[in-house]
Amino acid sequence: MVGQVQTKLGNVSYSMTFEEKDEMETMHRMAVLGNPPQYCHACQNNQYFALDSNKDKEGNTYINVVCKKCGAKAKLGKYKAGGYFWHKFEVYQRPGEQTTQAEPSQDIPAPGDDDLPF
Repeated sequence: MVGQVQTKLGNVSYSMTFEEKDEMETMHRMAVLGNPPQYCHACQNNQYFALDSNKDKEGNTYINVVCKKCGAKAKLGKYKAGGYFWHKFEVYQRPGEQTTQAEPSQDIPAPGDDDLPF
């Protein structure tokens, strides 16, 4: 089955097309990629995001939604049994770097701390 999904993240519209043999896998991928997280748990931003990717030393590619306000990233994850999900936003901390957490804003209700299972 060929799947196509369109989504808007920040001011950029994305159109993705992919093909999977398994119809449910295609539909699940469309649902997850078509609905990226748009609420940053680190800074309570709900407006400024971008899609990003990076490769590790082994050549694996990772897809991330990046908060343009604080730099936190929500990584796309894949379950071992199949299917995808978005991790909650996390700010990268270098080893030995201390974190300071800001108090959550009272105007924007924060969703739960769990990963977003899509």
